[in-house]
Amino acid sequence: MPSLRSISALAGLLVAVLIVLLPGQFEALTSPWAWWRPPFEPGVALALLVLVPARGRRMLAWGLALLFTLMLVMKLADMAALGAYWRTFDPVSDWRLLGPGWNVLSNTVGVGWARAGLLLLLVLLILVLVVLGRGFEAAARGGAGWPRRALAASLGCSALVLVIGGLGGNGWAATTTASIVAHVRESRSNLEGLAELKARVAQADPDDQPGARLFTGLRGRDVLLLFVESYGRSALDDPRYQARVRGRLEVIEHSLGRVNYEARSGWLESPTVGGQSWLAHSTLLSGLWINSQRRYNWLTGTSRLTLTQLFGRAGWRTVAAMPANTRAWPEADFYGYDMVYDARSLGYEGRPFNWVTMPDQFTLASVYQRELAARDDVPVMLEAALISSHAPWTPIPTLRNWDQLDRGRVFNDEAVAGDPPAVVWQDPERVRAQYLESIDYTLQVIGSFVTAYQQTDPVVIVLGDHQPASIITGDRATRQVPMHILAPRGNALLDEATEWGWTSGMIPAAGQRPVGMDQFRHMLVTGRER
Repeated sequence: MPSLRSISALAGLLVAVLIVLLPGQFEALTSPWAWWRPPFEPGVALALLVLVPARGRRMLAWGLALLFTLMLVMKLADMAALGAYWRTFDPVSDWRLLGPGWNVLSNTVGVGWARAGLLLLLVLLILVLVVLGRGFEAAARGGAGWPRRALAASLGCSALVLVIGGLGGNGWAATTTASIVAHVRESRSNLEGLAELKARVAQADPDDQPGARLFTGLRGRDVLLLFVESYGRSALDDPRYQARVRGRLEVIEHSLGRVNYEARSGWLESPTVGGQSWLAHSTLLSGLWINSQRRYNWLTGTSRLTLTQLFGRAGWRTVAAMPANTRAWPEADFYGYDMVYDARSLGYEGRPFNWVTMPDQFTLASVYQRELAARDDVPVMLEAALISSHAPWTPIPTLRNWDQLDRGRVFNDEAVAGDPPAVVWQDPERVRAQYLESIDYTLQVIGSFVTAYQQTDPVVIVLGDHQPASIITGDRATRQVPMHILAPRGNALLDEATEWGWTSGMIPAAGQRPVGMDQFRHMLVTGRER
């Protein structure tokens, strides 16, 4: 009958092997081939435990247990990052996403379930650590009498395979080691990219022009920059969504014609996907490619001239409407707004739609009454984040009469209608259906807003911030998002967009070349690409 020490050693080694074999993405969990890799790392650990002097084995056993547990944490983090953002986890800067991630999760499944899931994860990690630590201890004691030369040879061979597999990127060996090496390389590449970005910012900014020369074709008009959450190219191209979304865009285009408006549309390349909308906002406003939290943290501490500040220099009052913000937003100082409205100051008194603090219709109505309708003496440049199309995409409000919103209380019944996210998210098809409803709603709101308030002749620039998560798009989608410029017929910006090669109307041509989101500031300032 096996001894308790043998069982403990076997359990520890088995857990170590499973950690090493665990694929780094959810899609691979069901593929048997993704699990078939020679698990060399546990062999190296076992050989080390036996070869070191007896007095150091216990400390080494628990050190290795901690190392393997951290490997598991990194793999789980990679799974989450790949599922949400189409990239691996960045251990240097992604920890800052824990707060926003918790807010989305708790509002999707409920605070109680989110806490239970977090507690279960912590218990699992502690259990893994204990099983590994005791197992490695038992294995070290049990293997103390093994031939040391054979163990040394085994250690050398395993280490050689780890180096070949890890550094060479071979798919047949050492996936965990290769993953660690890839993280190190990516971190180094990110640092090099940040150094290049700093060098570019140190150079003269070609968009830094006197106010009298800026935006002359937009003089006297309100300019609205509307970011639509998770509005990516897949909404227009994916067969599951395109008929509904393109149909809505055609309806908007027809309604624009009735009020003497026209549209131009194109594709932009977003720096992010699945989330981190602030990277898209900062990229467009700064004219720099901000594709990581590390770059964002650095950028917002600089004096880089933003599109907002350029409009302010040219005589516009600059305003931000950020309904997702429920607390102080220190980065607002970097952008240079004259006024910032958030969930606390937009005047919404209705119920939230889970994570979504208020419907997009109320956001636009509120900022219109507070800023656009209230000021005839100075034009307003508004940047607004429209968040009704943010996950969990349930429930979805309906378009109401613009002058009967009753401080948002008219939406109360809809805010608690239908199944909660915890139910909807059990079925991926329902999730996709809800996403489609949310995009259609926000586009409908924008079209209705422009036609309802076109008497002030604003120029409205609508764009997606990023593609949604892969549960919506699949794993082969681009990072492109649509942009639509809506302006009174004959406006100079429409002519410039035509010169850029953009499509007339609300639907960008399929073969139209996308431009980087970091290009748009320069295009708006100079009328041409950089």
